[in-house]
Amino acid sequence: MGVKQKWVGALVVTPTGVVLRDLLIDGDRIADLVLPGTPLGDDWLVVEHRGRIIFPGLIDLLQHGFDVNLYSDTTPNGVADSAAKLPARGVTAFLPSIGCQPPNAFADMLARLSAACVRAQGARAIGIHSEGPCFNSPGAHNPQNLQLPSPALAHLMLDSADGRLAAVTIAPELPGAEAFIRTMKDHGVSIHFGHSQAAPDDVSRYVSWGIDAVTHMYDVMRTLPPDNSGVHVFSLPDALLAERNLALGVVADGIHAHPKLLQILAQLPPNRVFLETDSMKYAGLPGTEFEFYPGYFVTSAPGKAVRDRKGGLCGSSLTPDEGMRNYMSMAGADLVQAAHAGSLVPARVIGRDTDLGSIEKGKLADFAVLDPDDLTVVETVIGGQTFYRRADAAA
Repeated sequence: MGVKQKWVGALVVTPTGVVLRDLLIDGDRIADLVLPGTPLGDDWLVVEHRGRIIFPGLIDLLQHGFDVNLYSDTTPNGVADSAAKLPARGVTAFLPSIGCQPPNAFADMLARLSAACVRAQGARAIGIHSEGPCFNSPGAHNPQNLQLPSPALAHLMLDSADGRLAAVTIAPELPGAEAFIRTMKDHGVSIHFGHSQAAPDDVSRYVSWGIDAVTHMYDVMRTLPPDNSGVHVFSLPDALLAERNLALGVVADGIHAHPKLLQILAQLPPNRVFLETDSMKYAGLPGTEFEFYPGYFVTSAPGKAVRDRKGGLCGSSLTPDEGMRNYMSMAGADLVQAAHAGSLVPARVIGRDTDLGSIEKGKLADFAVLDPDDLTVVETVIGGQTFYRRADAAA
């Protein structure tokens, strides 16, 4: 039997509203949300955060690096180090992510990351996101490492990751993509559309194969010039917006997607949008130049994303809590919308929403306590245990 806790005095952000409730935790799970003052036994430990906000723990599905760590490095403790530090950003779960790796090293990279996920403590490293290697528009990824999709490649990735491959981003117009996608879906992997030159009229067919989500909406997406007919040209972003069951991942830094585009996304039903960082090494730090892959140097700068020496984008310098606050300030989203985008939709996309993603009875007790004035993180709880507490956390 675990410790029984009663968190009192805070507003709780649920999937349907913001309510003043006592949050009951029994062991590692949420036991209930009850009206303040509801009689309980003497065996409940009272935790007070009067006037603060209890918000579901943030879940980042696309994170190449954080702090001093880049997950494609051979450094053995990068994932564990990030897992220990991410709770300070309100993060309770994440997918360590890699880009297009050299084909002869790809399997070993997946195996290494899989083992690293098992060792990590703190924020839950709940699987791997392989952004690539089946791309049609490489963007900042090494074009020499692109591969065509096939069932054989899918099985190599699945076997190497040892059951911990959670998401794959692919350009579905490539030959062999349908069989690759269906193989991945048979093994429970979430498939994300990205780095594609797909014809807009083909998107519905690709989605029918099992695509769940979009990687960094609007970014590395071809738009079509006006045809001078006076009629809007149907574009790839339009086609993705039109798919009602497709979740749209967005990097809310105001750079990968213009703030006005974020406002458009915030008007969609809340199950359509999720926040991801696409962050690189030095996210959350002042940043400096580093080598993303041999011969390709990029610089991370807070608020300015990560750019190569020619000014091209190579991921973000965003942290998940910054993304959540930006979604609210730039897009006009409220706390409930931000909770869906920052936690519940990511959990649903990878099939983990029965346990993660919201503050509801029976789910794991993963949440952050926010300062009501600036929405910064005061405390982060994972599985009923505090993994981060700010110095001024005492209410």
